[in-house]
Amino acid sequence: MTDLRTDDPIPDEKLDETPEEPAVQARARRRPSAVMSALALTLIAAIACAGVFAYQLEHRRSLDTSRAEAVDTARTFAITLFTYSADTFDTYVDDVLSGATGSLADTFTETSSDLQATLVEAGATSTAQVLDIAAKSTAVDRVEVLVIIDQTASNATVTEPRQAVNAVVMTLEKQDDGRWLTSDVANPSSAQ
Repeated sequence: MTDLRTDDPIPDEKLDETPEEPAVQARARRRPSAVMSALALTLIAAIACAGVFAYQLEHRRSLDTSRAEAVDTARTFAITLFTYSADTFDTYVDDVLSGATGSLADTFTETSSDLQATLVEAGATSTAQVLDIAAKSTAVDRVEVLVIIDQTASNATVTEPRQAVNAVVMTLEKQDDGRWLTSDVANPSSAQ
């Protein structure tokens, strides 16, 4: 007969081990991995949101800067455009063309000699000041500005200067060198 007894004792930990314990241990090892994955995903989402918000903030700042620069330029150019005298017409043309671009510069160049003849013949002068000004629409490189101008004009046939308040919409475009130039001046009703 064989002796079923062994002299080797069975360790206590093996007696307590049940077949379910390896599965519990595997799940315990997977939990930190799932938590880490969730944290990593949350971190990636937070970084993406921060990137979107940073872009929007920078874009808004760019628009604000464009608006402020274009409005300042439009204020100066409106005074230049609507202040003239037959005596200083050549300087007037140079000043207007230095602030104009595109179709406005082309049109002004084409018509300036006729305008000069009319102003000299009439002995016309005009002074202007900006009463109010506001950006109508804004993009980073193009801004439409509504300008309210108080213009006082006189000529050789009228003894008293005439005063008029006019509104114009100026379209300003940012150039490669960073300057803002006026590409169009229109009546507000036709600029819609």
